[in-house]
Amino acid sequence: MVKILQVVGYKKSGKTTVVNQLILAAKAQGMTVSVIKHHGDKSGQEIDIPLKRDHITFMTSGADESIVEGYDYVHKLSKPKSLERIIAEDVTSSPDLILIEGYKEADYDKLVLLRDSADYELLELKNIICTIKTEDISLTDFSQFL
Repeated sequence: MVKILQVVGYKKSGKTTVVNQLILAAKAQGMTVSVIKHHGDKSGQEIDIPLKRDHITFMTSGADESIVEGYDYVHKLSKPKSLERIIAEDVTSSPDLILIEGYKEADYDKLVLLRDSADYELLELKNIICTIKTEDISLTDFSQFL
């Protein structure tokens, strides 16, 4: 059965660093891994790629899905959908582990990253299995969460 684990925290709390450490720990155990990231920053105009790129313009023109292959990857864009639909429809590799960065309100086991005491409001979330202070990330053995 696939294990699903969320990594949540505020911006610059170390979420991406932790997800990368979890990937490395899982791969060291021979696991297959899929990652889903929620890009919650609404202030930016782009997500890693400029809005003027062809496959982005296809979406703004009304396409329901845009897929581009290049640079050794396939990048798929689709209209927004729930996390459950993303897991059911878009995770196609039958992984041992699905890592989710973000989606704070989802009901999966969570590692919560805390930058400082102001972040403690995150502790009101459901399914927290561990809290990690950002300053302690490098000291954490992430294999314990697999």
